[in-house]
Amino acid sequence: MLAMSAIPVFWGWRVVLAAFTVLTVIYGLQFSFGVLLPAIARDLDWRLSTLAAPFSLYIFIYTALSFFTGRLTDRIGPLWVIRVGAVCLAAGYGSMALTETVWEPYLYLCVFAALGAGAAFVPCNATVIKWFVDRRGLALGVAGSGISVAALVGPPLTALLLTRFDWRDTLVLLAIGAVVLLLAAAQFMVRDPESVGQRPYRVADAGTPLTLIGLTLSQAWRTRTFWLLMMVLFFTWLVIFIPFVHLPGLGAERGLDVSSSAMLIALAGVGGIAGRLFGGPGSDRLGRKAGLAVAIGAQASGLYCLSISFEFAWLGVWAFVFGLGYSGVSVMFPALLGDLFGRAHSGAIVGFVFASVGSAAAAGPYAASLVFDATGSLQGAFHGAALVNLVALMLLVFLRVPKVRFEDRQARGSAYDGA
Repeated sequence: MLAMSAIPVFWGWRVVLAAFTVLTVIYGLQFSFGVLLPAIARDLDWRLSTLAAPFSLYIFIYTALSFFTGRLTDRIGPLWVIRVGAVCLAAGYGSMALTETVWEPYLYLCVFAALGAGAAFVPCNATVIKWFVDRRGLALGVAGSGISVAALVGPPLTALLLTRFDWRDTLVLLAIGAVVLLLAAAQFMVRDPESVGQRPYRVADAGTPLTLIGLTLSQAWRTRTFWLLMMVLFFTWLVIFIPFVHLPGLGAERGLDVSSSAMLIALAGVGGIAGRLFGGPGSDRLGRKAGLAVAIGAQASGLYCLSISFEFAWLGVWAFVFGLGYSGVSVMFPALLGDLFGRAHSGAIVGFVFASVGSAAAAGPYAASLVFDATGSLQGAFHGAALVNLVALMLLVFLRVPKVRFEDRQARGSAYDGA
């Protein structure tokens, strides 16, 4: 580990860049798996669903594991959480190169790779929260943009490797590159500023105490605010994967060819980068609750307008708008949790919320498939998804700051604009 006993400059922005790297690498591998699927299935003479099933289970498991990695991040810091995660992730994807039988992907992906992926979103966001009071939205936005960059970089890189190597060698090369980058980035992930004699970032930080203050997870549980926010996020995330799975199908319904339909997902990814880079700092100025409302509104608008658009240009515009909204929510929710409940136990709190509510997102694409089976069209699924998001907006109106107060709001007031 770096010698941290006397850091001459504020270390928080290095933490942000390290978190950006971790998220780019881990999600880059995840988004690239779809590029590998046809080659693996063709070589092993398997159906795509044979490989898609363990991959879906892998997503569910790593999301649930985030609760535990968040708590570990609070207790021992992100360094070893990410180090161990890097080794597990590389072992999982690298071992996939040995696959010969149907049961092996369940072991490699759902055990090893899932343990590694669980060391990404929550540990990175929880650590960034601890380093920033002011500019928290900006810091989380920069770090979180790694997820959208991963969608633009990972699949093309994997496709390039597949033109020169077979899928087994490609998996090995990706695993080696991932573990090297993750171990290097982990070196810069310091748990909190207080542990190295610094203060969290604050525009006027003269009075900032060198102690972490905030509610524990059990204390947060006892507040009405916590459970209301959980409901808001549930109705936001329940449908969030529908476009990423079914936009190509919707494009086909509109008469688009395969490449144009796939481009809609890329445009959603571009919107995701913009949403993270501008949504976070925007919520610093506008207020976290108002910013979250704008983001959910953009997500709902994108979903509805996608369902009633027929030309590629308009479908692309609304895919971009949807990307702005969903990424804005992913940036603002950890910042909002930090505002409402403090920095001290952000890993446990963000981890619990992400693990319990985020896992509901797996149901959305399946429900949309049922709508398609019943009606022969995806339009009703996108209509329904927009309505679900409207429920989240209505619930958000009733969100209020909990009565318990602590240092993050006492000195300058919270970025949250409720009362």
